[in-house]
Amino acid sequence: MRRGWLAFFLFAAGVALVIMAIFWSLYAYGLVGQMIASKGLRPANSFHCLVVLGGDCDLLAKAHAEKGTVAYTPLMFWAGVAAVIASFVINLLPREPGEPWGIRLQRLLIPVDRVSAFVGQFFAWSILLLTFAVSYEVFSRYVLGAPTDWAFDASWIFYSALFIMAGAYALSRNAHVRGDFLYRSWRPKTQAWMDLVLYFLFFFPGIIAFIYSGYGFAAQSWFSHEHSSFSPDGPPIYHFKTIIPATGVLLLLQGVVEVVRCLVCLRTGAWPQRLHDVEELDKIILEQHAAEESKP
Repeated sequence: MRRGWLAFFLFAAGVALVIMAIFWSLYAYGLVGQMIASKGLRPANSFHCLVVLGGDCDLLAKAHAEKGTVAYTPLMFWAGVAAVIASFVINLLPREPGEPWGIRLQRLLIPVDRVSAFVGQFFAWSILLLTFAVSYEVFSRYVLGAPTDWAFDASWIFYSALFIMAGAYALSRNAHVRGDFLYRSWRPKTQAWMDLVLYFLFFFPGIIAFIYSGYGFAAQSWFSHEHSSFSPDGPPIYHFKTIIPATGVLLLLQGVVEVVRCLVCLRTGAWPQRLHDVEELDKIILEQHAAEESKP
């Protein structure tokens, strides 16, 4: 049990470090980006400075030294990666003699699912803030005759944060939309083979491109200290756009454990269990119907 909690805390700490490294690197670039853009390190090609030192990334360190601010170091990023890998290794180690691989692989799934659930449920509170912002705007506009200049920006920021940051949570619950009128009639092994092929053909290339381009998109926003253009006094949104590469990291990690689920299913012939959560009513009805049909 202690080893399991150690693995979980290592994984959670590793993910936190990676995401903090993304925020720190973008913040640091935003401070000195105007000083070095003319020397070749533009926002669109600054991603490699998140993970390596040297080369044109030295321009960042020199600019921070001139300005008297703290430069970003990739050590935080790699410390996070090391913590995540250590978590996986601890969960793969046998906890008793002769422990089968299926059980060890199953242990890889839980920390990632828990972190995805925490992030998704945390950002689910955005719906309350969104409801308050829209309700206040309606009251202020039609009762007080004084529409706000911030409610529209707040509504799309809260909704966007909820939508994007819940992506890994939805994936961990197998809740993304799929053409399941054929898929659900297949045997579990057939489903696993199809998922495995699609993850490597489309999911991982797409998510890696999403992280890379999303980082450049966020860097451009930090570079220009972008403000919303939807209202006269638009709020700053460069910090908000940082969640784009952050959510890509969460989706990438969740995709890794979904591949592990496919491998376990191919080995055992059954899908491994997921963390319990609220399920859609139609899924419960289908399962009850299948159980009734299987009765003699």
